[in-house]
Amino acid sequence: MINKIYIIESLRPGDDLTGKELYQDIIERDISFYQKEIFHNYNFTESKNDFTYKLNEILENTRSDDEIVIHIEAHGGNEEMQFGNYELLKWTELENLLVKINLVCKNKLHLNLATCYGMHVAEKITLTKTAPYKSYISALKELSPSEILDDNSILYKSIIESQNIFTSFMEFWEQKPKSQLRIKDIETAMKWITGSHISLFINHPGILKSFIDPYLNIEIDNSVLSKLKTEKEIVDYVFNLFLSRYLPK
Repeated sequence: MINKIYIIESLRPGDDLTGKELYQDIIERDISFYQKEIFHNYNFTESKNDFTYKLNEILENTRSDDEIVIHIEAHGGNEEMQFGNYELLKWTELENLLVKINLVCKNKLHLNLATCYGMHVAEKITLTKTAPYKSYISALKELSPSEILDDNSILYKSIIESQNIFTSFMEFWEQKPKSQLRIKDIETAMKWITGSHISLFINHPGILKSFIDPYLNIEIDNSVLSKLKTEKEIVDYVFNLFLSRYLPK
């Protein structure tokens, strides 16, 4: 059950502060109206240093039983996000910061990336580390300020009422089926990514271990592997071995 929502905004001078508007008009108001026990906070971070400081502050205040939404509003590209002072942060750098928070709250961090091209963040995930979040919401292409505000207003109304990000997104999708926003569960995404790679080596178990072990930071047991008969059994064995290490518990 979601009990913390953080809005972090870093836009250029003259940009519409859609994150601040979303926070004041929807999140702050609805949490008060429904008397929900959800901690909420808005911050404008002008620089990379400010942003990093804020995420480290969130880390210091995270507990193992927290379920957290971190909503980031900034300009984005295929490789990085941009701050109000035009500094850049690589998606891989963002991952490093989020991994620490998700580890403490035991894989209950949800990332809402309200940037253009935010879906590219998942392409940069490092599989040898632990998961940086349980789920992420983002768009593949450019987002206008009105899209960000309109779509997230509907989404957060539902999140605040149900405190469940997945059922909330389904309700949102029923109202806005043409929205650019997509939600991805990291476990499902990893099964698609890793499963295709594992399948390439099904008929070569020796090569499978030498390639997949360092790729996923796991230790495949060849004595177990030799007893598996079907492709599905092999893929499931390797994938579950990976998940047991990758998902914080």
